[in-house]
Amino acid sequence: MARSAKTVGILLAGLAMGLAGGAAATAVAADPADAPVHQQRTTDVCIVGGGSGGVAAAIAAAREGAQVILVERQSRLGGTGTNAFVSSWEPGPGCSIAEELYQRMKAIGGAGVARSRPAQTQAPMGLLLVSEDEDEDYARTLVRALPEDPQRRRVPYCVPYQPEAFDTVVRQTLEETGNATVMDRSTFFRAETNAAETRVRSILVRDDQDRIVRIHADVFIDATGDIWLARDLGCEVMLGIDPRSRFDEPSAPETGSLQLNAITRCYRIEPSERPEQAAAPEGDVSFPRAAFVTGWENGTRMVNMMPTLPGRALIDLGYEQCLVQSEPIVRAHWHWLQQIPEFQHYELREIAPMLGIRESYRLMARYVLTEHDLQAGLPGQQHPDIIAVADHPCDVHGAGGHLIQVPTAYGVPYRCLIPAGSWENLLVACRGAGFSRIAASSVRLQRTMIQLGHAAGIAAAWAARENQAVDSIDVPLLVERLDAKSRYPLQRSFVIP
Repeated sequence: MARSAKTVGILLAGLAMGLAGGAAATAVAADPADAPVHQQRTTDVCIVGGGSGGVAAAIAAAREGAQVILVERQSRLGGTGTNAFVSSWEPGPGCSIAEELYQRMKAIGGAGVARSRPAQTQAPMGLLLVSEDEDEDYARTLVRALPEDPQRRRVPYCVPYQPEAFDTVVRQTLEETGNATVMDRSTFFRAETNAAETRVRSILVRDDQDRIVRIHADVFIDATGDIWLARDLGCEVMLGIDPRSRFDEPSAPETGSLQLNAITRCYRIEPSERPEQAAAPEGDVSFPRAAFVTGWENGTRMVNMMPTLPGRALIDLGYEQCLVQSEPIVRAHWHWLQQIPEFQHYELREIAPMLGIRESYRLMARYVLTEHDLQAGLPGQQHPDIIAVADHPCDVHGAGGHLIQVPTAYGVPYRCLIPAGSWENLLVACRGAGFSRIAASSVRLQRTMIQLGHAAGIAAAWAARENQAVDSIDVPLLVERLDAKSRYPLQRSFVIP
Protein backbone atom coordinates (compact mmCIF):
# COMPACT_ATOMS: atom_id res chain seq x y z
CA MET A 1 0.00 0.00 0.00
CA ALA A 2 1.44 3.35 -1.03
CA ARG A 3 1.31 5.25 2.24
CA SER A 4 2.65 8.43 0.62
CA ALA A 5 -0.50 8.58 -1.50
CA LYS A 6 -2.73 8.28 1.53
CA THR A 7 -2.34 11.68 3.13
CA VAL A 8 -5.43 12.64 5.12
CA GLY A 9 -7.26 15.55 3.47
CA ILE A 10 -8.00 18.09 6.21
CA LEU A 11 -10.28 20.85 4.99
CA LEU A 12 -8.83 23.61 7.16
CA ALA A 13 -5.88 24.99 5.27
CA GLY A 14 -2.80 25.76 7.28
CA LEU A 15 -3.88 23.78 10.36
CA ALA A 16 -2.44 20.35 9.54
CA MET A 17 0.72 20.95 11.56
CA GLY A 18 -1.33 21.68 14.66
CA LEU A 19 -3.11 18.36 14.34
CA ALA A 20 -0.09 16.11 14.06
CA GLY A 21 0.49 15.68 17.78
CA GLY A 22 -3.05 16.26 18.99
CA ALA A 23 -6.32 14.73 17.88
CA ALA A 24 -4.49 12.61 15.32
CA ALA A 25 -2.58 10.91 18.12
CA THR A 26 -5.47 9.89 20.33
CA ALA A 27 -6.38 6.44 21.57
CA VAL A 28 -5.13 4.33 18.70
CA ALA A 29 -2.40 1.71 18.84
CA ALA A 30 1.03 2.72 17.59
CA ASP A 31 1.83 1.19 14.23
CA PRO A 32 4.60 -1.38 14.82
CA ALA A 33 5.64 -1.14 11.16
CA ASP A 34 6.82 -4.60 10.10
CA ALA A 35 6.02 -6.52 13.28
CA PRO A 36 4.88 -10.09 12.57
CA VAL A 37 1.19 -10.92 12.25
CA HIS A 38 0.20 -13.60 14.75
CA GLN A 39 -3.23 -14.46 13.37
CA GLN A 40 -5.30 -14.13 10.18
CA ARG A 41 -9.09 -13.83 10.32
CA THR A 42 -11.64 -13.66 7.52
CA THR A 43 -15.21 -12.43 7.73
CA ASP A 44 -18.00 -10.90 5.63
CA VAL A 45 -18.28 -7.62 7.55
CA CYS A 46 -15.73 -6.06 9.88
CA ILE A 47 -16.84 -3.18 12.11
CA VAL A 48 -14.22 -1.03 13.81
CA GLY A 49 -15.64 0.64 16.91
CA GLY A 50 -18.21 -0.77 19.33
CA GLY A 51 -20.07 2.42 20.20
CA SER A 52 -23.75 3.08 19.51
CA GLY A 53 -23.35 2.91 15.73
CA GLY A 54 -20.97 -0.03 15.80
CA VAL A 55 -23.08 -2.33 17.98
CA ALA A 56 -26.21 -1.58 15.96
CA ALA A 57 -24.31 -2.29 12.73
CA ALA A 58 -23.04 -5.58 14.14
CA ILE A 59 -26.53 -6.66 15.24
CA ALA A 60 -28.13 -5.67 11.93
CA ALA A 61 -25.46 -7.28 9.74
CA ALA A 62 -25.38 -10.50 11.74
CA ARG A 63 -29.17 -10.79 11.60
CA GLU A 64 -28.93 -10.48 7.82
CA GLY A 65 -26.78 -13.63 7.85
CA ALA A 66 -23.37 -12.00 7.48
CA GLN A 67 -20.41 -13.21 9.48
CA VAL A 68 -19.33 -10.21 11.56
CA ILE A 69 -16.22 -9.25 13.52
CA LEU A 70 -16.62 -6.26 15.84
CA VAL A 71 -13.40 -4.61 17.04
CA GLU A 72 -13.57 -2.41 20.16
CA ARG A 73 -10.65 -0.98 22.14
CA GLN A 74 -12.52 -0.69 25.46
CA SER A 75 -13.68 -3.55 27.68
CA ARG A 76 -17.34 -2.49 27.48
CA LEU A 77 -19.41 -2.20 24.34
CA GLY A 78 -21.38 1.02 23.99
CA GLY A 79 -18.80 3.72 23.43
CA THR A 80 -19.51 7.10 25.01
CA GLY A 81 -22.64 5.79 26.73
CA THR A 82 -20.93 3.00 28.65
CA ASN A 83 -17.30 4.09 28.89
CA ALA A 84 -17.69 7.86 29.23
CA PHE A 85 -20.77 7.45 31.50
CA VAL A 86 -22.95 9.60 29.24
CA SER A 87 -25.45 6.81 29.76
CA SER A 88 -28.74 8.40 28.82
CA TRP A 89 -30.64 8.67 25.57
CA GLU A 90 -32.01 12.16 25.15
CA PRO A 91 -35.53 12.61 23.76
CA GLY A 92 -35.64 11.91 20.04
CA PRO A 93 -36.45 9.26 17.43
CA GLY A 94 -35.00 5.78 17.60
CA CYS A 95 -35.23 2.60 15.54
CA SER A 96 -36.35 -0.92 16.42
CA ILE A 97 -32.86 -1.96 17.56
CA ALA A 98 -32.75 0.86 20.12
CA GLU A 99 -36.17 -0.07 21.48
CA GLU A 100 -35.20 -3.75 21.68
CA LEU A 101 -32.05 -2.91 23.64
CA TYR A 102 -34.11 -0.74 25.99
CA GLN A 103 -36.65 -3.52 26.59
CA ARG A 104 -33.87 -6.03 27.21
CA MET A 105 -32.12 -3.71 29.67
CA LYS A 106 -35.39 -3.02 31.44
CA ALA A 107 -36.03 -6.77 31.75
CA ILE A 108 -32.76 -7.34 33.61
CA GLY A 109 -33.00 -4.11 35.59
CA GLY A 110 -30.83 -1.54 33.92
CA ALA A 111 -32.88 1.01 32.00
CA GLY A 112 -35.91 3.17 32.58
CA VAL A 113 -37.79 6.21 31.44
CA ALA A 114 -36.83 9.28 33.43
CA ARG A 115 -38.34 12.72 33.60
CA SER A 116 -36.00 15.66 34.02
CA ARG A 117 -36.89 18.04 36.82
CA PRO A 118 -35.22 20.81 38.81
CA ALA A 119 -33.03 19.46 41.59
CA GLN A 120 -33.82 20.54 45.14
CA THR A 121 -30.22 21.19 46.08
CA GLN A 122 -27.98 24.08 46.99
CA ALA A 123 -26.13 23.75 43.69
CA PRO A 124 -27.23 24.66 40.16
CA MET A 125 -27.92 21.36 38.44
CA GLY A 126 -30.32 19.24 36.51
CA LEU A 127 -31.59 15.98 37.92
CA LEU A 128 -33.00 12.84 36.33
CA LEU A 129 -34.67 10.34 38.64
CA VAL A 130 -35.03 7.00 36.90
CA SER A 131 -38.21 4.99 37.13
CA GLU A 132 -38.31 1.37 36.01
CA ASP A 133 -42.06 1.05 36.63
CA GLU A 134 -44.04 -1.06 34.21
CA ASP A 135 -46.32 1.83 33.25
CA GLU A 136 -43.55 4.14 32.05
CA ASP A 137 -44.09 4.85 28.36
CA TYR A 138 -41.02 4.49 26.13
CA ALA A 139 -42.92 6.24 23.33
CA ARG A 140 -42.80 9.47 25.34
CA THR A 141 -39.06 9.61 24.77
CA LEU A 142 -39.21 9.36 20.97
CA VAL A 143 -39.75 13.02 20.19
CA ARG A 144 -37.74 16.04 21.28
CA ALA A 145 -40.67 18.45 21.09
CA LEU A 146 -44.22 18.31 19.82
CA PRO A 147 -44.42 19.55 16.21
CA GLU A 148 -47.63 21.46 16.92
CA ASP A 149 -45.99 23.38 19.77
CA PRO A 150 -44.70 26.69 18.32
CA GLN A 151 -42.35 27.16 21.28
CA ARG A 152 -40.75 23.74 20.69
CA ARG A 153 -40.74 23.04 24.40
CA ARG A 154 -38.52 20.11 25.29
CA VAL A 155 -40.31 16.85 26.07
CA PRO A 156 -38.98 16.05 29.56
CA TYR A 157 -38.59 12.28 29.09
CA CYS A 158 -35.39 10.39 28.30
CA VAL A 159 -33.90 6.91 28.76
CA PRO A 160 -31.03 6.53 31.24
CA TYR A 161 -29.37 3.14 31.44
CA GLN A 162 -26.69 1.41 33.45
CA PRO A 163 -23.45 0.98 31.44
CA GLU A 164 -23.09 -2.63 32.53
CA ALA A 165 -26.64 -3.45 31.43
CA PHE A 166 -26.08 -2.06 27.94
CA ASP A 167 -22.88 -4.05 27.52
CA THR A 168 -24.60 -7.22 28.75
CA VAL A 169 -27.64 -7.05 26.47
CA VAL A 170 -25.59 -6.13 23.40
CA ARG A 171 -23.33 -9.14 23.92
CA GLN A 172 -26.35 -11.40 24.47
CA THR A 173 -28.05 -10.07 21.34
CA LEU A 174 -24.93 -10.59 19.23
CA GLU A 175 -24.40 -14.09 20.61
CA GLU A 176 -27.97 -15.04 19.73
CA THR A 177 -27.31 -14.33 16.06
CA GLY A 178 -24.64 -17.02 15.92
CA ASN A 179 -22.79 -14.87 13.39
CA ALA A 180 -20.87 -12.31 15.44
CA THR A 181 -17.42 -12.31 17.05
CA VAL A 182 -16.46 -9.53 19.46
CA MET A 183 -12.82 -8.54 19.79
CA ASP A 184 -12.85 -6.15 22.73
CA ARG A 185 -9.75 -4.53 24.26
CA SER A 186 -8.42 -4.62 20.70
CA THR A 187 -7.19 -1.57 18.82
CA PHE A 188 -7.09 -0.86 15.11
CA PHE A 189 -3.85 0.67 13.82
CA ARG A 190 -3.51 0.12 10.05
CA ALA A 191 -5.60 -0.43 6.93
CA GLU A 192 -4.42 -2.36 3.87
CA THR A 193 -5.91 -1.83 0.42
CA ASN A 194 -5.86 -3.28 -3.07
CA ALA A 195 -3.36 -1.86 -5.54
CA ALA A 196 -5.92 0.51 -7.09
CA GLU A 197 -6.91 1.80 -3.63
CA THR A 198 -10.58 1.24 -4.33
CA ARG A 199 -11.17 -1.46 -1.72
CA VAL A 200 -10.10 -2.05 1.86
CA ARG A 201 -8.52 -5.48 1.74
CA SER A 202 -7.75 -5.95 5.45
CA ILE A 203 -6.95 -4.17 8.69
CA LEU A 204 -4.36 -4.79 11.39
CA VAL A 205 -5.42 -4.85 15.03
CA ARG A 206 -3.54 -5.26 18.29
CA ASP A 207 -5.65 -7.62 20.40
CA ASP A 208 -6.11 -8.02 24.16
CA GLN A 209 -3.06 -10.30 24.38
CA ASP A 210 -0.82 -7.81 22.55
CA ARG A 211 -0.84 -9.92 19.40
CA ILE A 212 -1.22 -8.47 15.91
CA VAL A 213 -4.25 -9.80 14.03
CA ARG A 214 -4.99 -9.24 10.35
CA ILE A 215 -8.72 -9.17 9.56
CA HIS A 216 -9.85 -9.70 5.96
CA ALA A 217 -13.43 -8.68 5.13
CA ASP A 218 -15.66 -8.02 2.15
CA VAL A 219 -17.04 -4.82 3.71
CA PHE A 220 -15.75 -2.56 6.48
CA ILE A 221 -17.68 -0.13 8.67
CA ASP A 222 -15.86 2.66 10.49
CA ALA A 223 -17.78 3.32 13.72
CA THR A 224 -14.86 4.67 15.74
CA GLY A 225 -16.26 8.15 16.38
CA ASP A 226 -12.98 9.75 15.35
CA ILE A 227 -13.13 7.84 12.01
CA TRP A 228 -9.70 6.24 12.48
CA LEU A 229 -10.17 3.77 9.62
CA ALA A 230 -11.36 6.37 7.11
CA ARG A 231 -8.54 8.73 8.06
CA ASP A 232 -5.90 6.03 7.73
CA LEU A 233 -7.22 5.36 4.23
CA GLY A 234 -6.76 9.01 3.32
CA CYS A 235 -10.44 9.90 3.09
CA GLU A 236 -11.11 13.61 2.95
CA VAL A 237 -12.16 14.89 6.36
CA MET A 238 -13.21 18.10 8.11
CA LEU A 239 -12.39 19.42 11.56
CA GLY A 240 -13.61 22.43 13.48
CA ILE A 241 -15.96 25.24 12.47
CA ASP A 242 -16.85 25.32 8.78
CA PRO A 243 -16.60 28.70 7.04
CA ARG A 244 -19.81 29.91 5.39
CA SER A 245 -18.26 29.45 1.97
CA ARG A 246 -18.11 25.67 2.44
CA PHE A 247 -21.83 24.86 2.65
CA ASP A 248 -23.44 28.34 2.56
CA GLU A 249 -25.06 27.69 5.94
CA PRO A 250 -26.88 30.75 7.35
CA SER A 251 -25.46 30.26 10.87
CA ALA A 252 -21.88 29.56 9.78
CA PRO A 253 -19.27 32.31 10.31
CA GLU A 254 -17.48 33.88 7.40
CA THR A 255 -14.18 32.36 8.58
CA GLY A 256 -13.68 28.83 9.86
CA SER A 257 -11.60 28.00 12.92
CA LEU A 258 -10.25 25.02 14.81
CA GLN A 259 -12.72 25.14 17.68
CA LEU A 260 -14.44 21.99 18.94
CA ASN A 261 -17.31 21.16 21.27
CA ALA A 262 -16.20 20.87 24.88
CA ILE A 263 -15.01 17.59 26.44
CA THR A 264 -16.74 15.99 29.43
CA ARG A 265 -15.35 13.57 32.03
CA CYS A 266 -18.20 12.04 34.02
CA TYR A 267 -18.06 10.08 37.26
CA ARG A 268 -20.16 7.70 39.35
CA ILE A 269 -21.01 8.18 43.03
CA GLU A 270 -22.84 5.85 45.40
CA PRO A 271 -24.35 6.22 48.87
CA SER A 272 -22.28 5.14 51.86
CA GLU A 273 -22.82 5.05 55.62
CA ARG A 274 -19.23 6.17 56.13
CA PRO A 275 -18.34 8.00 52.96
CA GLU A 276 -14.72 8.69 52.21
CA GLN A 277 -14.22 12.43 52.14
CA ALA A 278 -12.76 13.83 48.96
CA ALA A 279 -9.47 15.64 49.39
CA ALA A 280 -9.36 19.34 48.71
CA PRO A 281 -7.71 20.16 45.37
CA GLU A 282 -4.05 21.07 45.39
CA GLY A 283 -3.63 24.55 44.01
CA ASP A 284 -6.16 26.45 41.95
CA VAL A 285 -8.21 23.95 39.92
CA SER A 286 -10.86 25.46 37.69
CA PHE A 287 -14.12 23.56 37.25
CA PRO A 288 -17.77 24.42 36.54
CA ARG A 289 -19.82 24.75 39.72
CA ALA A 290 -22.80 23.00 38.21
CA ALA A 291 -23.74 19.45 37.29
CA PHE A 292 -26.29 17.24 35.62
CA VAL A 293 -27.04 14.22 37.80
CA THR A 294 -28.84 10.99 36.89
CA GLY A 295 -30.15 9.07 39.89
CA TRP A 296 -31.15 5.43 40.22
CA GLU A 297 -33.38 3.74 42.78
CA ASN A 298 -30.40 1.91 44.28
CA GLY A 299 -28.77 5.26 45.05
CA THR A 300 -26.22 5.26 42.23
CA ARG A 301 -25.68 8.70 40.71
CA MET A 302 -23.94 9.59 37.45
CA VAL A 303 -22.48 13.10 37.53
CA ASN A 304 -21.79 15.13 34.40
CA MET A 305 -20.22 18.53 35.10
CA MET A 306 -20.54 19.76 31.49
CA PRO A 307 -17.91 20.71 30.42
CA THR A 308 -14.57 19.56 31.85
CA LEU A 309 -12.06 20.68 29.21
CA PRO A 310 -12.32 22.86 26.12
CA GLY A 311 -12.62 20.85 22.93
CA ARG A 312 -9.45 22.42 21.57
CA ALA A 313 -7.51 20.57 24.29
CA LEU A 314 -7.98 17.37 22.30
CA ILE A 315 -5.92 18.90 19.52
CA ASP A 316 -3.40 20.83 21.59
CA LEU A 317 -2.72 18.14 24.20
CA GLY A 318 -3.81 14.82 22.70
CA TYR A 319 -6.21 12.27 24.12
CA GLU A 320 -3.98 10.69 26.77
CA GLN A 321 -2.92 14.06 28.21
CA CYS A 322 -6.56 15.16 28.31
CA LEU A 323 -7.31 12.06 30.39
CA VAL A 324 -4.50 13.00 32.78
CA GLN A 325 -5.49 16.65 33.06
CA SER A 326 -9.20 15.96 33.49
CA GLU A 327 -8.82 13.70 36.54
CA PRO A 328 -7.86 16.42 39.09
CA ILE A 329 -10.71 18.53 37.69
CA VAL A 330 -13.14 15.67 38.38
CA ARG A 331 -11.80 15.23 41.91
CA ALA A 332 -12.02 18.95 42.60
CA HIS A 333 -15.59 18.99 41.32
CA TRP A 334 -16.51 16.05 43.54
CA HIS A 335 -14.89 17.71 46.56
CA TRP A 336 -17.12 20.73 45.93
CA LEU A 337 -20.27 18.66 45.34
CA GLN A 338 -19.69 16.50 48.43
CA GLN A 339 -19.93 19.58 50.63
CA ILE A 340 -23.56 20.11 49.59
CA PRO A 341 -25.95 18.45 52.09
CA GLU A 342 -27.70 16.28 49.49
CA PHE A 343 -24.40 14.65 48.56
CA GLN A 344 -22.62 14.37 51.91
CA HIS A 345 -23.57 10.70 52.26
CA TYR A 346 -22.10 9.73 48.91
CA GLU A 347 -18.60 8.76 47.87
CA LEU A 348 -16.77 8.55 44.58
CA ARG A 349 -16.86 5.07 43.07
CA GLU A 350 -15.44 5.45 39.56
CA ILE A 351 -14.25 8.08 37.14
CA ALA A 352 -15.27 7.28 33.57
CA PRO A 353 -12.44 5.45 31.78
CA MET A 354 -13.10 7.40 28.58
CA LEU A 355 -13.52 11.06 27.69
CA GLY A 356 -16.92 12.23 26.58
CA ILE A 357 -16.03 13.69 23.17
CA ARG A 358 -18.81 15.45 21.29
CA GLU A 359 -16.88 16.40 18.18
CA SER A 360 -13.72 15.60 16.26
CA TYR A 361 -13.11 14.63 12.62
CA ARG A 362 -16.01 14.48 10.15
CA LEU A 363 -16.13 12.72 6.80
CA MET A 364 -16.45 14.44 3.44
CA ALA A 365 -19.11 12.02 2.21
CA ARG A 366 -21.05 11.57 -1.02
CA TYR A 367 -23.57 13.89 0.62
CA VAL A 368 -22.92 16.14 3.62
CA LEU A 369 -25.87 16.89 5.88
CA THR A 370 -26.02 20.63 6.60
CA GLU A 371 -28.07 23.29 8.32
CA HIS A 372 -30.16 23.51 5.14
CA ASP A 373 -31.42 19.96 5.79
CA LEU A 374 -32.14 20.71 9.43
CA GLN A 375 -34.18 23.78 8.53
CA ALA A 376 -36.04 22.08 5.66
CA GLY A 377 -37.01 19.12 7.82
CA LEU A 378 -38.77 16.04 6.50
CA PRO A 379 -41.47 18.12 4.76
CA GLY A 380 -38.86 20.01 2.72
CA GLN A 381 -36.15 17.44 2.07
CA GLN A 382 -36.21 15.71 -1.31
CA HIS A 383 -33.67 12.94 -0.60
CA PRO A 384 -34.77 9.49 -1.83
CA ASP A 385 -32.33 7.69 0.48
CA ILE A 386 -33.30 8.76 4.01
CA ILE A 387 -32.32 6.01 6.46
CA ALA A 388 -32.50 7.84 9.82
CA VAL A 389 -34.35 10.75 11.40
CA ALA A 390 -33.50 13.16 14.20
CA ASP A 391 -34.97 16.27 15.81
CA HIS A 392 -32.45 17.44 18.39
CA PRO A 393 -31.39 21.10 18.41
CA CYS A 394 -27.95 22.21 17.28
CA ASP A 395 -26.22 22.06 20.65
CA VAL A 396 -22.72 23.49 21.07
CA HIS A 397 -21.01 23.18 24.46
CA GLY A 398 -18.16 25.32 25.70
CA ALA A 399 -16.81 28.40 23.92
CA GLY A 400 -19.41 29.94 21.63
CA GLY A 401 -22.06 27.61 23.10
CA HIS A 402 -25.60 27.83 21.82
CA LEU A 403 -28.80 25.84 21.36
CA ILE A 404 -30.63 26.33 18.06
CA GLN A 405 -33.98 24.56 17.71
CA VAL A 406 -34.89 22.74 14.50
CA PRO A 407 -38.44 23.30 13.20
CA THR A 408 -39.27 19.59 12.99
CA ALA A 409 -37.58 16.23 12.43
CA TYR A 410 -35.18 15.91 9.51
CA GLY A 411 -33.77 12.92 7.65
CA VAL A 412 -30.22 11.61 7.17
CA PRO A 413 -29.46 10.22 3.69
CA TYR A 414 -27.60 6.94 3.18
CA ARG A 415 -25.02 8.86 1.12
CA CYS A 416 -23.80 10.50 4.36
CA LEU A 417 -22.31 7.10 5.24
CA ILE A 418 -20.34 6.68 1.99
CA PRO A 419 -16.96 8.43 1.70
CA ALA A 420 -16.48 10.72 -1.28
CA GLY A 421 -14.10 9.15 -3.75
CA SER A 422 -13.60 5.63 -5.02
CA TRP A 423 -13.91 3.37 -1.95
CA GLU A 424 -16.25 0.51 -2.82
CA ASN A 425 -16.49 -1.38 0.47
CA LEU A 426 -16.36 1.23 3.22
CA LEU A 427 -19.18 2.80 5.24
CA VAL A 428 -18.98 5.25 8.15
CA ALA A 429 -21.61 4.99 10.90
CA CYS A 430 -20.73 7.27 13.80
CA ARG A 431 -20.61 10.96 14.77
CA GLY A 432 -17.85 11.35 12.17
CA ALA A 433 -20.09 10.58 9.18
CA GLY A 434 -20.90 13.15 6.49
CA PHE A 435 -22.13 16.09 8.56
CA SER A 436 -21.29 19.77 8.64
CA ARG A 437 -20.22 21.03 12.03
CA ILE A 438 -23.63 22.62 12.59
CA ALA A 439 -25.50 19.47 11.59
CA ALA A 440 -23.17 17.28 13.66
CA SER A 441 -24.06 19.24 16.79
CA SER A 442 -27.63 17.98 16.35
CA VAL A 443 -27.27 14.54 14.81
CA ARG A 444 -24.60 13.12 17.14
CA LEU A 445 -27.00 11.64 19.75
CA GLN A 446 -26.74 7.96 20.62
CA ARG A 447 -30.11 6.80 19.31
CA THR A 448 -29.41 8.57 16.02
CA MET A 449 -26.07 6.76 15.81
CA ILE A 450 -27.90 3.49 16.44
CA GLN A 451 -30.10 4.30 13.43
CA LEU A 452 -27.02 4.93 11.28
CA GLY A 453 -25.49 1.64 12.41
CA HIS A 454 -28.76 -0.19 11.74
CA ALA A 455 -28.72 1.05 8.13
CA ALA A 456 -24.99 0.47 7.62
CA GLY A 457 -25.18 -3.07 8.99
CA ILE A 458 -27.94 -4.13 6.62
CA ALA A 459 -26.26 -2.40 3.67
CA ALA A 460 -22.90 -4.01 4.44
CA ALA A 461 -24.44 -7.48 4.72
CA TRP A 462 -26.20 -7.05 1.37
CA ALA A 463 -23.04 -5.75 -0.31
CA ALA A 464 -21.01 -8.68 1.04
CA ARG A 465 -23.59 -11.26 0.02
CA GLU A 466 -24.05 -9.93 -3.52
CA ASN A 467 -20.39 -8.95 -4.00
CA GLN A 468 -21.48 -5.37 -4.69
CA ALA A 469 -20.09 -1.95 -3.89
CA VAL A 470 -21.84 -0.26 -0.99
CA ASP A 471 -23.24 2.38 -3.36
CA SER A 472 -24.67 -0.30 -5.67
CA ILE A 473 -26.98 -2.08 -3.25
CA ASP A 474 -30.75 -1.75 -3.61
CA VAL A 475 -31.05 1.57 -1.78
CA PRO A 476 -34.83 1.95 -2.38
CA LEU A 477 -35.32 -1.47 -0.76
CA LEU A 478 -33.11 -0.40 2.16
CA VAL A 479 -35.19 2.76 2.60
CA GLU A 480 -38.40 0.74 2.45
CA ARG A 481 -37.05 -1.82 4.88
CA LEU A 482 -35.99 0.79 7.45
CA ASP A 483 -39.03 3.07 6.98
CA ALA A 484 -37.17 5.77 8.89
CA LYS A 485 -39.70 8.55 8.27
CA SER A 486 -42.35 6.62 10.19
CA ARG A 487 -40.25 7.01 13.34
CA TYR A 488 -41.45 10.59 13.58
CA PRO A 489 -45.23 10.86 13.03
CA LEU A 490 -46.45 14.44 12.80
CA GLN A 491 -48.87 13.98 15.69
CA ARG A 492 -48.39 12.28 19.04
CA SER A 493 -51.05 10.61 21.16
CA PHE A 494 -49.66 12.03 24.40
CA VAL A 495 -49.25 15.53 25.76
CA ILE A 496 -46.62 17.10 27.95
CA PRO A 497 -47.98 17.05 31.52
